Amino acid sequence: MEDGDGDRSSALVLAACGGSSDNGSSTSCSAHGGTTSGTGTATVKVVSDPNTIGKYDPSTVTIKAGDSVLWDFQDSAAPHTVTAEDSSFDSCTQNAGAKFVVTFSKAGDFKYHCTIHAQMLGDVKVS
Repeated sequence: MEDGDGDRSSALVLAACGGSSDNGSSTSCSAHGGTTSGTGTATVKVVSDPNTIGKYDPSTVTIKAGDSVLWDFQDSAAPHTVTAEDSSFDSCTQNAGAKFVVTFSKAGDFKYHCTIHAQMLGDVKVS
C-alpha cells in the first residue's frame, strides 16, 4: 500500500498458496505481501456471519508502523481472501486453519477485501 510519499508497506513472501475449485481442478494465485508463519501484533479473525457470507472481525484495526496484522481464517463454511485494494498484499484463497501475516512499515490507511465475497471489507490504520 502506498503512503503519501509513494512508499509501499513492507512485504514478506507467502510460503504457499493455491486451492481447488468446486469441480476439483487446481487453481493458483500469486500470493504476496505475507507469510504463513509468524505472529502479528493485531489479530483479525476471518469468520462466518449469519447475515452475510463472512466477515473480518474486527473489520478495522489500528497499529503502529513496524507492527504486523495476523489474519486467522476460522470460517469452515467458505473460503476467503485478504486482498489489498492496491494489490500490495494478497493471501490467495484460504480455508479454515490458514494464517496470513503482513508487516506494515509505513503509516497509512490500508483497505482490503475478500475477492470472493464483495461485502467483506476491512481496513488497517497504521500510525
